[in-house]
Parts: sequence; structure tokens; C-alpha cells
Amino acid sequence: MDLKKLLDPFPMKQEAQLVAQRIAEDPKHVQQLWEWCISNEKHSWRATWLMDKVYDIDPDLVRPYIPKMIAIIPNLNDESKQRQYLKLISAETLPSDISGEFINSCFDFLISTTTPVAVKVHAMQILYHFSLIEPDIQHELALIIEEQMENGTAGFCSRGRKILKKIASKP
Repeated sequence: MDLKKLLDPFPMKQEAQLVAQRIAEDPKHVQQLWEWCISNEKHSWRATWLMDKVYDIDPDLVRPYIPKMIAIIPNLNDESKQRQYLKLISAETLPSDISGEFINSCFDFLISTTTPVAVKVHAMQILYHFSLIEPDIQHELALIIEEQMENGTAGFCSRGRKILKKIASKP
């Protein structure tokens, strides 16, 4: 399968679903998709979008790449890739050996005034998951969420309220 031809021009949602289904049916293509995701090719962000579609079909095919995504995030400047990787990471249980650099990056995304809302929301969810491992950060996380909600979008505030409610219910 030539992913480059499939991803350029950008596939419509239905086409992307079909491509993701084809990749899921032949898992050897997932490695090829990952290599395209991490490449510096012009449209490699499209591969990250497609990786998300594969995850929707069969999460087990994408799970082995989650630690690699975690390792990439601190040095990744592509907002499209950040959004997709963080979305995938936020849907999974965090590994016990999660790096401090990754967690710091998530805090940076959450605090930044220039970070896109979707990146902030996924970073917030990841930090909540991390706070279940390290409860000492729950107070700090709650303060940051409350502060960010003052100027946050409806989507950000909705997720923020849900997470604050969960934090408040913890003993």
C-alpha cells in the first residue's frame, strides 16, 4: 500500500475510514503508517489523523506506538500532530514510567495562551490521568484549570468542569 498516494490529496472522511479499515485488516501497514507519521514529509500530519482512525477500529494496533508518541511530544512543534498524539495518549492508561519532560510539556500546553484548544483539552485529560498516579499534583492542576476556564472556550470549560468535579470527589 502506498500511503503517500493515499494521503495526497487529503482523503475525505469516508475515504479515510476505508483506508484505516484496510490498514487494520493488514497490521503490517501500521508500521508503515507510523513511519509516515514521524517523517518530515509535507503531509505527514495526515498520517497522524489516519492513525487516529485506525485506533477507532482497533486500538490494539496503535497501543505499541503510544510510548513513542509520549517520547516525541516534548520536542514536537507541529500542532496538528500534537493534537492527534495527545488525543490518542489521553485515551490510554499512562505508563508507570511516564517522563517528567512529557508531563511538563502537558502543563506547558495547558498554561499557554497560544496553544490550540484541542491540544489544551487533551493535555488537561492526560494531566488528570497522571494526577491519579501522583495525587500531589491535583491541587495545582485544579488551580490551573480554574484559571484557564476564565477565558476558556465552551469545550475547554466543559472538560474542565468534569475534571474539577472528579478531583473534588477524591478523598
